[in-house]
Amino acid sequence: MRAGRFIVSLGLLAAGLLAAGPASAAGPAIKWHPGHYLTSDWWHAASTPASMASSELHVVNTSPGLRGWKGNYYWAALETGKGVYDFSTIDAELAQLNQGNPAPRKKLVIEVSSSGFQRSSHQDPGGFLNTVLPAYLTTDAATYGAAPKAGTSGWWYGGSGFSITAAVWRPAVNDRLIALLQALGARYNGNPDVEGIELTETASQVADGGGYNDNTQLSQLERMLAATTAAFPNTNVTIQNNFLGNQANTSALVQFENTHRVAEGGPDLLGKTAADKTSPPKELTWGQQCVTGYPGTGCANLTGSIAVIHNIDEPELLGTQFQGAGAPFTPLDIYNNGEDYLHASHLEWTYLIGRPTNNWPTVAAMINAHLIRYTACPTSYPACDTR
Repeated sequence: MRAGRFIVSLGLLAAGLLAAGPASAAGPAIKWHPGHYLTSDWWHAASTPASMASSELHVVNTSPGLRGWKGNYYWAALETGKGVYDFSTIDAELAQLNQGNPAPRKKLVIEVSSSGFQRSSHQDPGGFLNTVLPAYLTTDAATYGAAPKAGTSGWWYGGSGFSITAAVWRPAVNDRLIALLQALGARYNGNPDVEGIELTETASQVADGGGYNDNTQLSQLERMLAATTAAFPNTNVTIQNNFLGNQANTSALVQFENTHRVAEGGPDLLGKTAADKTSPPKELTWGQQCVTGYPGTGCANLTGSIAVIHNIDEPELLGTQFQGAGAPFTPLDIYNNGEDYLHASHLEWTYLIGRPTNNWPTVAAMINAHLIRYTACPTSYPACDTR
């Protein structure tokens, strides 16, 4: 079998959980390398070769202003059969990272998505379904529950119908995603070049049927996050918690993150000029409002306590969305929001080439001139390992 393809065993899982760096009395230290990261403008499917990332990894390796790279992976790209995991592409991309021996070494963030967006609401997912979710999950209704398309299982429409999302509010489905995250932890927690594991945005998981309930989803996400930090005791765990059904549940998840050393993230970070407005409210997403203690969220200001590891997606850079808030935003405007309001330690910039606005050279010029300012170890972490 190819390197990276395996059925996880208890021994392998235990080996990953025991791989630990320097520890404090409160717990093991978390790998901590703040900075600007480059993130792909595409997602790995099962057939995506590692060579597709070569140009991006070359940019990372040759850019002193970049601390690392975030690769995006659909669930189906990593689990090819029930309990059969193929991490060979991640391994090959790790082998490409740090070619040329840049100093300091570049770091990898692995984003795993159990949701995928489509062009129109409630579109028939067709073959896209098994680009995002493993086939065994979507063909066993007795185990994983009904789906809106006849003959499929384990998923529903989320994100106002624009996403297909794994029904992780169902414990049997969540069990399978947790098993994947445990396998990833067993393989990569002990790797000093793997900085983080990042999980799907909550807005895409807010479903419109299939037994979905905001409170059930909250409890299942908390269960998933607890399992993920256990599987990655030395690695940053981030969830993109932007909108979880309502403000109260979004805030409850942020506060759970803070007490379980999970980082807050999101897919979209707008400019500070938008965040300065009072209507819409400052910070714009419910998760960001909670982090900053915005009135009505039920949250104290958590900046400095909770880690903030945030993505900057194509819509706010290109202005294909958020025009009413002022998009497209300049990279400096976005940076000012991430630093001044959220105190983000890691900003992950989508790699755009050949686009009419904010092509990569424009972003690169800004990040080379503006270092991340908030690099201190979050007080919710037991300790940080900066080696």
